[in-house]
Amino acid sequence: MVEKYKPFGVNLDPKGELSEKNLPDGDIRAKIKGETVNYDEMINELEERATNSKKGKPISTKKYFGGWIPPNKRKE
Repeated sequence: MVEKYKPFGVNLDPKGELSEKNLPDGDIRAKIKGETVNYDEMINELEERATNSKKGKPISTKKYFGGWIPPNKRKE
């Protein structure tokens, strides 16, 4: 497997959560953890991971919150 996101010898995508695809119109389709995002968000994610690596923190710390529904409001 080619490590695509490995600038300066630091693997910014050890779990394979990032992907991008060049489209025929010149645009880029990016995905983070399977969710389609715009390319600016992909750059922000890479920057955050590089910063975390530099500070000695785990590379991927961004968590996605799906929301919380109180028990009495759940649809059954």
